Amino acid sequence: MAPSSLVEVASGFHSASEELHDKFLAMRSDEACAECDGAAFGEAILTAWIQTAWGEFSRDLVLASALGAQRRDGTPVQPLAGVTNPAEAELRLRDAAKSVGNERGLSTPVWHAPWFAVEVGSVLGLGNVEGLEAALAPTLVPKQISTVRNVLVHPRQKKAFEEYESLQAKLGMLNVAPQYLPRQPTSPGVMLFTSWVRELQNVADDSTQ
Repeated sequence: MAPSSLVEVASGFHSASEELHDKFLAMRSDEACAECDGAAFGEAILTAWIQTAWGEFSRDLVLASALGAQRRDGTPVQPLAGVTNPAEAELRLRDAAKSVGNERGLSTPVWHAPWFAVEVGSVLGLGNVEGLEAALAPTLVPKQISTVRNVLVHPRQKKAFEEYESLQAKLGMLNVAPQYLPRQPTSPGVMLFTSWVRELQNVADDSTQ
């Protein structure tokens, strides 16, 4: 069943991301393997999973908006003309995503990238596309997650490695292997993975306005 509100969509992401964060903390607290390679690669897998969870949220957010789900204040988004049920909205969504993908030279949709959700929303003519752009566009976290994920999946790809080196420099976390980056501290008591999750949760909440 389609969500009746954007808050419901955001709450779904909160639950999914919090579950992944709990798994991350469990790995860090395992005294038998807190600093071993097994834990590090487990965290690397969680990085891919949080990317997937964010992509699913972004897609669900656009779909719910197309169906006229309620904003946080209770007012509905104007539903797409001619759309009366989730199946019709899904078809329009797929067509719009394909159009954006073709324009960008993509073989598959990249829902985890904030710009993709915004561009699909623009093609659809969503009534809240400006609000989605204001909430989604400023965050750098999805790109950071993608950079770490890509260098882990394609360790010998020059572009992936160069983007990872650039990210390290921006974060001030030099000479750290990709599988160990999520555990690096961004402030006392806060690891990078935690900061990722918290910012994405805040962005998800902002997108419901």
